[in-house]
Amino acid sequence: MDLLDPVIIWLPFAHEPDAPRAHVRELGRQASRAAFGVAVAAWKSAHGPSAWHGAALEHDAQGAPRIAGHRAAPFVSIAHTRGLAGCAIAAPGAPSIGIDAEPIHASGIPALRSLAEETGEARLPWNDDAWPLRLWCAKESVVKAERIGADALGRSLRIEHVGALSDDGKQNVVVRSHRDRVFAVVTAVVGDHVRAWTA
Repeated sequence: MDLLDPVIIWLPFAHEPDAPRAHVRELGRQASRAAFGVAVAAWKSAHGPSAWHGAALEHDAQGAPRIAGHRAAPFVSIAHTRGLAGCAIAAPGAPSIGIDAEPIHASGIPALRSLAEETGEARLPWNDDAWPLRLWCAKESVVKAERIGADALGRSLRIEHVGALSDDGKQNVVVRSHRDRVFAVVTAVVGDHVRAWTA
């Protein structure tokens, strides 16, 4: 692992297909806390011990995750959706990190397609049918990296560039954020989910 690389851990979790949303959300929270524990161990292995390694994961007033009680601790991002949870811990000194994931058959795809038609983002060179979720997860990962509230469907963020689709299902995209910052985001289709991360 390169010293500049973040640690990103994804953990699948089982649930009944027709389980209530609140129940699946709670399972996702539990899985993301478990992913945090695995990510801390991986970060320690890659970068060495640190004072924050025994600290818990907490959430600030806006609901963003952080490592409790340690101002110098690295940036943390979590995500959970039906069947998958994740945690990312930024590399030492990195100013931010953001991750997101969605099921490949998410119910909101028609709305995402419609909005992308309005904004012109649908005309970008997406290379597979998962593009609406790649777009959504890329924007969500940027929202999490910037720790600011998302607008409905990411209207104030823009995908500015879409790279070629690699053999392993990855597609890099460039997102301009709410704050007019530019983020490179990695998106990937892995099993039944689209995943995205940016740092």
